[in-house]
Amino acid sequence: MRLGADHGVVAFAAAWAQALPRTNFVPGGTARRTQLLQAMTRQLLTALTGPVADPHAGFRVGVDLVHNAMSDPRVMAASMGVLRRRLLTDLQLTGPEPIARLIVLIEQFALGFTTTLRDRVRDAAESISRDEREAWRTHQQQLQRQVRHALLHDPLTGLPNRAALTAYLDIVIARKPSSRIGVCLLNIQRFSAINDTFGTTTADRLLQDTARRFRAVATDRDYYLAHLGGDTFALVVEDTTGPDDAVKAADMALRLLRHPRRIGGHDLSITAAAGIVERPTAAGSSGDLLRTAAMALTWTRRDNPATSWTLFEPAREARDVRRHQLTHALPDAVRRGELTLAYQPIIRLRDNTIVGMHATPRWRHRNLGAVPAGELLDLAERIGILAPLSVHLLHVACTRAATWQATPEPPILSIDCTTAQLRDTGILSTVTAALDTSGLPPNRLQLAVAQDALRDPSDAVAFTLDGLARNGIHIAVNNTGGPANLADSPISTVLLDPRLLNGVDVYLPTYASSTTTLAWLIEMFHDLARTVTATDVRSRDQLEALHDLGCDTARGDYLAHPMTPDAADQLFNPGNRPPSTSPAV
Repeated sequence: MRLGADHGVVAFAAAWAQALPRTNFVPGGTARRTQLLQAMTRQLLTALTGPVADPHAGFRVGVDLVHNAMSDPRVMAASMGVLRRRLLTDLQLTGPEPIARLIVLIEQFALGFTTTLRDRVRDAAESISRDEREAWRTHQQQLQRQVRHALLHDPLTGLPNRAALTAYLDIVIARKPSSRIGVCLLNIQRFSAINDTFGTTTADRLLQDTARRFRAVATDRDYYLAHLGGDTFALVVEDTTGPDDAVKAADMALRLLRHPRRIGGHDLSITAAAGIVERPTAAGSSGDLLRTAAMALTWTRRDNPATSWTLFEPAREARDVRRHQLTHALPDAVRRGELTLAYQPIIRLRDNTIVGMHATPRWRHRNLGAVPAGELLDLAERIGILAPLSVHLLHVACTRAATWQATPEPPILSIDCTTAQLRDTGILSTVTAALDTSGLPPNRLQLAVAQDALRDPSDAVAFTLDGLARNGIHIAVNNTGGPANLADSPISTVLLDPRLLNGVDVYLPTYASSTTTLAWLIEMFHDLARTVTATDVRSRDQLEALHDLGCDTARGDYLAHPMTPDAADQLFNPGNRPPSTSPAV
């Protein structure tokens, strides 16, 4: 055994001995007790680190405690607590495998202890008189109650544990199938940091103080309170009338933790987060209630820094599940060549001529259907393949667009470029390489960027935009309604955000104000010597207004739907190009 491991065994055994109640006589005294606990700790270390898991080691340790006169049920409760809190830390074991093995060992430890204690009581009872047997039976029942309490309660806080909470929820669901119920998971933020900074003793006292505060609320309001271990508690509100009842319960508990507390000689300021689910009891099992509350808690900790709680939403769960499935499927889809490009014509409004094609990536998942381009690019960025995927799609788009250049008025290729891509110092060489390889002239390529690219504090973005423009590449920026620093930027085209077209309908009272806003924007952009393109035109009214207000070009499903690469090729074959693909204005 390594020296470090042996030191950990000695340290844990000492902590174990200190945690045990002094109600049992061990022959040999303190030295013998410490020797026994060290031997048991070595058994557990072997079970945690051996090549093959040995769950029966936990059972044997439970048996050995009873056989060595440490049979008080409080010994089991104290042992389970110290095993959970300290064993892996003292033995310097990390990772999912030791954690998984420890959970099984603790379960087997409880089984070995209770089984041996029951057998010992039964054997003793069989050897005495009837009156004595009755006394022993009473004593056994008391011991069983103590054991049951130890199995269903957290030894540190005295609150019901996860097993007790699950059983309680099962009972409520069975007895009240037509009522509603709320479950709130309450999590102490950065608890592990407190434990690392101030030590286990202070962290344990913090949990005990938190449990005391929560218990006061639960008792006063008749809520069910449980401690799920570590930094997480649960409040259950029965007979709710709607989500507000559960939200109020969580908020009331969270307010109790907002003021600094002095614990173990330290002033601790802590924050907490809550995940809440409220619904009919018949809507799912206890496990489903806890799962959805845990998901809502994850949302709070991940996405909502400005608030302390989140209410579970089935629609959001569906979106998370969809995103998870797509995230795992996307790399394989890229390798199989399932991603394609769709091309939507850009129409010059004064003569209804196709002057460009906007390329967007397309992916149809075999089960989830079509994935929008924005969602696809977000997924690619999330899993770290946006850069190589964008390079591949750029080469494909440029190669195809190069075949359209023999027409009398060759179209410009427009393709989206994210701000994250612009921060890449190698994007200029990537774009020029795609142009050189494909033979597409630089002035036939337009990169469409988001408005925040002009506000990006990184000098690299501004340098990249200038470099692209100096090489003859057009830059278009999406605009949501303002000048957006255009005067000193290399932007040549402004893309009107689709939201700017909302209300442009002759049958709506907002028509006049909407068109006035558009007129002001288009005139301003023209004064800045920028062309204006409307995106996502959806109706004849919008098209007529844009034409009358002098908008230069437009694209959208009302003008022409995105088309396959082969259909796009047909538009630009010499002699076969139709005069217009858009409705007459």
